[in-house]
Amino acid sequence: MTHKNDPLSLRISELIVGLVVNAVGNGLTVSTNMGTSPWTASEVNLAHLFNVSVGLPMFIVGSLTAIANQTMIKEFDKVRFFGELLFIAFFSYFVDIFLAIFNHLGVPNLPTWLKIILCFVGIFTFCCAISFYQRANLFMHPNTTPPILFVFNI
Repeated sequence: MTHKNDPLSLRISELIVGLVVNAVGNGLTVSTNMGTSPWTASEVNLAHLFNVSVGLPMFIVGSLTAIANQTMIKEFDKVRFFGELLFIAFFSYFVDIFLAIFNHLGVPNLPTWLKIILCFVGIFTFCCAISFYQRANLFMHPNTTPPILFVFNI
C-alpha cells in the first residue's frame, strides 16, 4: 500500500499505471457493449447521440465534474482542479485508444457469452486500477472522490 511518505516516483508510477489500466478496463467494457460504469455508460450514449468518439464526452463531463467539485468545496483548489483536468484529459484519450484497439480486434463481434466474460474482466480491471491511483493519492478522476466528503470534512 502506498502512503504519502512513499517516494514520489513510486506514487507517480502508481498513478500512471492506474490511469492506463483504468482506461484499458473501460475500453474493454465499452467495446463489449454489455455494460460498464454509470458514468461511462452515459458518456457512451452522448458519444452515440452526437456521433463523436467516446473520449470527447468523457473529457467534457469530467471537466464539468471538476468544476462542480470546486463549487462544492467552496474554494478554488488549483492543484486538485488542474490535476483532475489533467487526469481526465489523459484518461479520455487512452479510453479512445483502447476502445479502438479492442474494436479492431473484433471484440464487438464475439459471441455474447464471451463478451459477457470480457465485460466482467473489464469491470474487474478498472476497479483494481482505481485502487492504484487512489493509493498514489496525487490526482484523481473527478468522479472518484465525492466532494461532499470535503464539504462536511468526513
